[in-house]
Amino acid sequence: MQKQPAVKSAAAQVLERLQRISAAGGLDTPQRLARLVARVLMSQRLKQRRKWCDVARSLAADPTVEDRLVRQAMHWLSIEPRRAKISS
Repeated sequence: MQKQPAVKSAAAQVLERLQRISAAGGLDTPQRLARLVARVLMSQRLKQRRKWCDVARSLAADPTVEDRLVRQAMHWLSIEPRRAKISS
């Protein structure tokens, strides 16, 4: 009998992709990862998807992604639309 290859979860695939980008010298700084976590926390649609909740949990567990960075990102996301209205 042949063993079937293990199918990675969608969250694991996203995390693997983020790790590849980071290893290649991409833009994955702790601030950017914190923004991803904040977007999931603030979006009703993303909070309903298990994949994105798993990604956010994994990223939040990273020691470089500090709570203060996530709070700053949440604050930035909450005031961003107002900034767009002012500059228009």
